Amino acid sequence: MADNVKLGARQRLEQLFDKDSFVEIGADVVHRCTDFGMDKKHPRGDGVITGYGLVDGRQVFAFAQDSEVLGGSLGEMHARKIHRVQDLAGQSRRPLVGLADSGGARIQEGVDSLGGYGEIFYRTSTGPA
Repeated sequence: MADNVKLGARQRLEQLFDKDSFVEIGADVVHRCTDFGMDKKHPRGDGVITGYGLVDGRQVFAFAQDSEVLGGSLGEMHARKIHRVQDLAGQSRRPLVGLADSGGARIQEGVDSLGGYGEIFYRTSTGPA
């Protein structure tokens, strides 16, 4: 693959995990925001792919933000998916790989988006909830 080709979130996960081992979690999750035209946009998965699989035969959890979906911006449900995979990784004492490709907080969701970041940072610094 050419060096200047940017892979999508799903393609990155396919390259990370052993063939056919990735199990997606929360694929049907959508945001619940209705402000600023968001009531017309409900992308499946809310801009982040989460799950687990095998890397060189060992179980690993992962999330990959998708900059092609709402700029990869983090909203409440997007964050909750990351929280869940963080907790599962911590509780099972398995590694977590985060592939961040985000425009930052989803401004349309305001404080809910910022709260999502707070919970991610809390789990990162203290371990599973």
